Amino acid sequence: MRNRIPQALIFVLLSTLSMTGQINCTNSNKLVCQVPFSTGVFNTTGLTPAEKNKLLQQAQLIASGFNSAIATQTSQLPLASSSSGTVVLYKAGVPQTYDNLGPILSERAPTVGKHQLFLSFTASQFFFTDIDGLSLHKVPFSYAASSSNSTLYVTETVNSNFKVNQYVGIGTFGVTDKLDVSMIVPIERVSIGSSNLNGQEYILDAQSNLGQGPFPVTQQYFHGTASGVGDIVFGAKYVVRPGERSTLSVGLYERVPTGDDLNYLGSGAWGTNPYAAFSYVSRVSPHARLGYQWNSETELNPNLTRSGNLALPGGLQYDIGADWSATKHLTVAGDLMGNQYQNAPRLVPRTTTLNYQTGQPPVQVSVPLHGIVVTNSTYWINDISAGAKWNPWKELIVTGNVLFQLNNVGMRARPTPLVGVSYKFGIH
Repeated sequence: MRNRIPQALIFVLLSTLSMTGQINCTNSNKLVCQVPFSTGVFNTTGLTPAEKNKLLQQAQLIASGFNSAIATQTSQLPLASSSSGTVVLYKAGVPQTYDNLGPILSERAPTVGKHQLFLSFTASQFFFTDIDGLSLHKVPFSYAASSSNSTLYVTETVNSNFKVNQYVGIGTFGVTDKLDVSMIVPIERVSIGSSNLNGQEYILDAQSNLGQGPFPVTQQYFHGTASGVGDIVFGAKYVVRPGERSTLSVGLYERVPTGDDLNYLGSGAWGTNPYAAFSYVSRVSPHARLGYQWNSETELNPNLTRSGNLALPGGLQYDIGADWSATKHLTVAGDLMGNQYQNAPRLVPRTTTLNYQTGQPPVQVSVPLHGIVVTNSTYWINDISAGAKWNPWKELIVTGNVLFQLNNVGMRARPTPLVGVSYKFGIH
C-alpha cells in the first residue's frame, strides 16, 4: 500500500512569517517557525513595514514550492503491505497453505482471512538529498530589499539537511473471507538543519545607481527536530473476484490529518485513496495495483494570489511487481512503483544580472544573481523496491527491503532501508 505519508527545507520560515497570515508564528516553537534556513532575509535593517512586507512576500513565493513538496511526499511515503504471510488456497474445497509470503510495499489482493488479525511493525529512514533536481546542499538563493535611499541585493547558497525516521504500526482484521479492515499509525522523527554559504551583498544608491560591494554575509546555522504521531490511515479491502490462484480486489484508504503539520509530522490535509489490486499465487507470483490519490487543502500549500489554501497535489498511482518463493520460508520480492503529482509547485533555477557603477571614475559592473522561482507542473516519481521476507516460526515474518528512486524530481531520497516484523493471529 502506498500512504505516501510523505515531498523540509530551505525557506520554511520565510513562508510561515509571510504577512498573508496563512500561519501565525508569533511566539511559536514549531519547526516551520524555528528553522529559518539562514538566508539572512530577516536581518535587513532600515526598511519600513511595507518594504519588509514586500520582501517577505517575494520570499514566500519561493517557500511555497518547498512547503508543498515536503507536505506531499512526507505524507505519502511508502509503507509496508497491510496484509502478508502465507496464503490458503482451496483445491476441490480442501484448504492448502501456500508458502509465498507476498509483496513488501505493494498491496496483496487476497484478504487476511475471516477473523484473522495481522499485526506489523516497520522502521525506515528517509534522508532527502535533492528537490526538483537541485542538491539540497547547493540551493541558490537571491533576494532584494529596498529602502527609500538604497537597495540591498544578496546572493548566496543554502546548504540544508532533511531526514525522516518513520516507525509504522499496522493492524488488519478479517471481518469476512472477502472483507478486511486496517489501521496504520506512523510515528515519526523529523530533523532539519540549514546554513548559508558564500553569501555576498551589494548596496546600490537609489538615485545614482552607484554601488558598493561585495560584502560578505555572516554565515548562520539552524537546526530543529520534532517527534510524534503522523497522519493515521484507515483502510478497507474487498475481494470482488476470488479464484483458486488469481484474485481481484478493490480497496480504499482514508488519511486523517492527525499529525502536527507545522512540525512536518503530517500533511494538514485529508486524503482519499481508492485502488484496485490483482494477485496471482504461484511460486513466482505477479501482482499489480492501480490507485488514485485525492487530497484536501492544507495550510502548507497557501494560495499566493488570494486568501486561502490549495489542495495538496495528488494523482495516479501504480505498482507492478512479483514475489518469488525461493524456499519454503523465504520469499524475494520486487516492485516498480509510481506516483503522479498533478499541478504541483516545482523549483526552477533562474539567473538575473545586477548592473551598477562603482569607483572613480565610475566603472560598469555586472554581477550574476543565482536564484530559484516556483512554477507548477505535473510529474511522476518512480521507485524500485527490492527485498525479502523470512518466516522463521509459525506466522512470524521478518522483512528487509531497500527503496530506490529512479528519477530526480520532487523530493529525492537516498536508497531507503526498511526492516519489519509481523505476525498473524487467529481470533475465534
